[in-house]
Amino acid sequence: MKRTIFLLLFFGATCFASDWVELKDCKLARSESNDGDSFLVECSTPYRGESQHRFRLYFVDTAETSSNSDFMKERLQEQAAYWGSDDPDFALRMGLRAQQTVRKLLRSRFSVYTKNEYAPSMGRPRRYAMVRVNDRWLSEILTEEGLVRIHGKGAHLPDRTNANTYRSRLRKMERTAKSERRNAWRGGSDEPVEETPAAFEPHDTVLKKTTWIYSLKDGRKVTALPSSSQVTVVAPAEQNRMRIRFKQNGKVYEGLCAKKNLDE
Repeated sequence: MKRTIFLLLFFGATCFASDWVELKDCKLARSESNDGDSFLVECSTPYRGESQHRFRLYFVDTAETSSNSDFMKERLQEQAAYWGSDDPDFALRMGLRAQQTVRKLLRSRFSVYTKNEYAPSMGRPRRYAMVRVNDRWLSEILTEEGLVRIHGKGAHLPDRTNANTYRSRLRKMERTAKSERRNAWRGGSDEPVEETPAAFEPHDTVLKKTTWIYSLKDGRKVTALPSSSQVTVVAPAEQNRMRIRFKQNGKVYEGLCAKKNLDE
């Protein structure tokens, strides 16, 4: 009898874990409809025959980034109310801030975990997912930043954390964000929300076209890289240039290039 129970538990746990598919080394794809909780992702390994998929985060909802329809306006009013505000424009600003935050966080490669569960959508089909970036769940980072409402569908996590347990964890983070009046949690106040410029973070990108590279020492032309060359953007520089790192003939170099030639 004990052996039977053990086998049931073992196989139950195995099926539980195998419900999820992990997509590694993903990157954010360009799309006008990307926002804070739903975005187009390019997978390094094709999933279900396609390399690009639109994913929607489990557990959390960021505000809309457009108010061009009655539906969007109603959503913004509802989202603002969650944060204690009666101003849909405030929610819109928080939606745009969440969008910018996610764009910044997903500059580096990340992993997507999906159960292939479809999320409601008025446009292109999308699947629910959990996103892992910088060894953390994206939903937690956004909750700590005060940029979401805990709302919508959840699921047991890939690490077997119960959905209710995880939602409680998010609620605790939300209470901290609220007590510290972070971002949207200042919505019920007349105080202005301070705009804090995002710190620059190095990230990988590609060149839009054949590009001259200039010396860090004297600014002279040193080489030209072909279009679609992958480079690492290290830091902003003067005269609308960026400091980049690149490989050539198996060696790593740094130099300057025109910002307009980067695929950003």
